[in-house]
Amino acid sequence: MSDPSQRALRDALGAFATGVTVVTAISPRGEAIGVTVNSLTSVSLHPPLILWCLQNSSTSRDAFAAGRRFAVCMLAAHQQALALRFAGKAPAKFPELASLDPDAEPPILPGTICRLDCLTEKVIEAGDHQVVLAAVTAFKQSGGSPLLFHGGRFGRFDLDPQSKKVEAWESYFGEWF
Repeated sequence: MSDPSQRALRDALGAFATGVTVVTAISPRGEAIGVTVNSLTSVSLHPPLILWCLQNSSTSRDAFAAGRRFAVCMLAAHQQALALRFAGKAPAKFPELASLDPDAEPPILPGTICRLDCLTEKVIEAGDHQVVLAAVTAFKQSGGSPLLFHGGRFGRFDLDPQSKKVEAWESYFGEWF
């Protein structure tokens, strides 16, 4: 196998379908921050930990430093416009929230299928990104069909009516591995 170009590797990694989220926070200067993220993954249920990745070049890095609060807003299938809005570098992604208290809750996006309230535990430098490891402090599920990203395009997930819910992480006796 040859050393892949960045574009070829990006295309290969794009074969993995991911959910789409917007991570929101209040910057140390009191500004509402939001970035589109598709690198969210669960790390642990006990304690409840997640991780996601942010480009090193992001101007929002300070908002997600260790000890900072943020929210992960999982987008619904109809929220492509929000994903695109927060993927850009526009300075006013929250025009109605010009200045907020830095100790306030992270901004809430209406209509999302789930929201995780988090506290950054650690930030790890990794290549051209930083990995944000965070504790989940609370969550609220609203339900609905998620917005997905695959092969550079948005899509939706439709349940297979023949499939049963899989509890892959439980043993035969119902205990965690």
